[in-house]
Amino acid sequence: MTKKIETVLTKQRKTFKDYVHLTITEGPQVYILNVIKGRLYPDKKTMNPTYEPYPIKEEAVDRLNERAHELRAKDFVEEPTDVLFQIKEKELYVFDKAKWHYEGDFPQELDVFQAYIPTGMFVEWVIKNDLSSKRSRKEDALDIELVKRDEMTGTQFFRKNWDGVLTSKELSDEADAFAREYLNIHNDIYTATDFAEILAAGLPTIYHVEDTIENYQIIEPVISERYRVWKRDKRI
Repeated sequence: MTKKIETVLTKQRKTFKDYVHLTITEGPQVYILNVIKGRLYPDKKTMNPTYEPYPIKEEAVDRLNERAHELRAKDFVEEPTDVLFQIKEKELYVFDKAKWHYEGDFPQELDVFQAYIPTGMFVEWVIKNDLSSKRSRKEDALDIELVKRDEMTGTQFFRKNWDGVLTSKELSDEADAFAREYLNIHNDIYTATDFAEILAAGLPTIYHVEDTIENYQIIEPVISERYRVWKRDKRI
């Protein structure tokens, strides 16, 4: 097996490292020098690849060595390739699953859709405040617009697009941090206090709240105020 030819050079900045990953791959009758530039942050990595084709291997190797020499002259230092894969994955936190409700102590006379409503209204608040993750904003763009125009409720979106599961993957970093306190399973301020005491007051259970625009408009300022106080206290 041919040994892979590659090198990684980095330069430390104040809060990140610049890196250049040089590697050669062999294609049909061509050798390609892959030049991948980017930055290494504590929690993410950026990438900007370019490709330089050469007819013979020696030319590609010479160019790789030349690029590496140029970088060392600019105070880049060589590091093991492992440095590109040491970024810690963001811990996945599961805030809620609709099935935890409809498979639990759930009123049998109700449609299971009602189990999606409490968290669904929080999801609507997330969407309308542009606090969903970049991945969700891209993949769910059409339905996100429907929610913003009140043509789809957050509950309908929660069921259709996220399968009734709310995790940290669906939220921006800031919304994730907020939800870890506000929707904390062991100290649920949102469902047990705000939703239950404001929207479900006088009803048999929280699952009897109707999925309406009017109800969302009642709970929305309550969530927003919790968020404002949280940001103030955390100085985010």
